[in-house]
Amino acid sequence: MEASGFIVVGESASAMAYIKGRRGISPRLMKAILFACMAAVGISVGAWASESWFAATVSVEFAFLGLGVGLVIIQTLAAPSLRKALADRGQASEQALTFRLTPDALVYDLAELTMIARWPCVTDLYRTRKYWVFLVQSSAMVLPRRFFATPQAERDFIGAAMSRMSDAARARSPDAAKIVGG
Repeated sequence: MEASGFIVVGESASAMAYIKGRRGISPRLMKAILFACMAAVGISVGAWASESWFAATVSVEFAFLGLGVGLVIIQTLAAPSLRKALADRGQASEQALTFRLTPDALVYDLAELTMIARWPCVTDLYRTRKYWVFLVQSSAMVLPRRFFATPQAERDFIGAAMSRMSDAARARSPDAAKIVGG
């Protein structure tokens, strides 16, 4: 069984954020910790230096605003910058991707790259808004949901993948179990 289509370089980066959350501290939690530390240190040091809690609070609020603007700029520039860097190396920004399910392994075939993950090393399968993500030990294989012509085709593919995964991996994959009705 297979699913295939085209994927744009850098397209699946948003799906990768969930991987970090499944392996430890999520990006959202990291940001919350950083903002809390910035506020705690910035306001207390600012109040001590300026002798005004109000001035310190306003300064920290503007620092948060500056950080937010910087993050938006970075996110806006990241994908085009990556595509340009790859184009400079002769790589296309859109590449054919095929996921193949075999009895022994999950095969990820992206343009000139083929990765093979034997089923025992597939640890999780979860869904984001636009992707299915197979966690393979500490790596990820991202499958765009648009590769499926119908919801039934998606259910069949995910069901076939789940049937090959270990019991422990199926237990860690409630998104997949839900879609196949298990």
